[in-house]
Amino acid sequence: MSLPVPYLSARTLTVVKKIDTTGAARVVNLGLNESWLGSAPGVVEAIREAAPNVYRYADPNCGTMRAAIGKQFNLDPARIVCGNGSEELLDAVGRVYARAGDEILFPAYSFLQFAIVAYRLGAKAVEAPLGADFSVDVDALLAAVTPATRVVFLANPNNPTGSVVPMDEVARLARELPSHIVLVLDAAYAEYVDPAEAVATFEIADHHPNVIVTRTFSKAYGLASARAGWAYAYPEVVSALNNVRGIGNVNGLAQVAATVAVGEQEFVQHVRARTTEEREYLEGELRKLGFEISPSAANFAFVRLPGAYAGWAQATVARLARHGFIIRSNEDYGLPEWLRISIADRADLDEMLGLLRIEVRAANG
Repeated sequence: MSLPVPYLSARTLTVVKKIDTTGAARVVNLGLNESWLGSAPGVVEAIREAAPNVYRYADPNCGTMRAAIGKQFNLDPARIVCGNGSEELLDAVGRVYARAGDEILFPAYSFLQFAIVAYRLGAKAVEAPLGADFSVDVDALLAAVTPATRVVFLANPNNPTGSVVPMDEVARLARELPSHIVLVLDAAYAEYVDPAEAVATFEIADHHPNVIVTRTFSKAYGLASARAGWAYAYPEVVSALNNVRGIGNVNGLAQVAATVAVGEQEFVQHVRARTTEEREYLEGELRKLGFEISPSAANFAFVRLPGAYAGWAQATVARLARHGFIIRSNEDYGLPEWLRISIADRADLDEMLGLLRIEVRAANG
């Protein structure tokens, strides 16, 4: 008996890696970049209040949610489209603007979802080389554009490296990129940098009809489970994205949660300050252990242990998981020596550092 032949093999890329924590008394997940500071004030209460209406369909246009986002960031709600996390919107961009045989371009070591979008479409995923310290080289990105390029993705800050592209360089990319190519500025970690940069990103989208800015509530707002994201673009682009997104893509409870959360900017400021404090602490302690640190502006550290034997990072992830601590290795990004560690409560970081200290001693013989 023959089976259907998939266009993509069963063994494809995935953003979330399965890690075995069997036997651990408790699990501290430092591999998904969740915010340990919880959700924004009022979110849980709003969800609880809305829960009795769960039998009703949610607003398919996310009207209240879009109005709240628009009010908070001084944006026209008609230029906002909401998604089941920003991941759905990245996928929607690909489905609207690219087809099999086209090229989707992004800097090397970018968010894995960019390549996944290309693979889903049968498009070619093209990586442009980076500069030093995982910095994005805008000239290299522009040089990689071909007649087949349809979409350019740029995560800022980037995941998994945490690197940031200066806003003047982002603006230059938008100016010099051919106007028929869509430029997606994925700002999932925007809350962890200077708020003025987020404003500048929106201004770039205001000046270039081919620019789309994507945002998420999964990180600093603490709504990872709710799956709520949004994009800002010209009305014609928003209309095209609305045509391909799911009709009820953002569930009612997620809309309520996002509507409340976006107004809690003092909480976001607190999250940004605490995350920076704990990231600097973690990176400082890792340096003492001999780790090389890649500069990160997000809610994670990106590090490697120079001189460690091949496979040390993967073996360390497995051993820490048996003690209940999940961190992420990055061989699927082509960076097998590097570890990404989400920022967390100081006590959890210290316990994890104690386990890493043992691994470092073993690696050094």
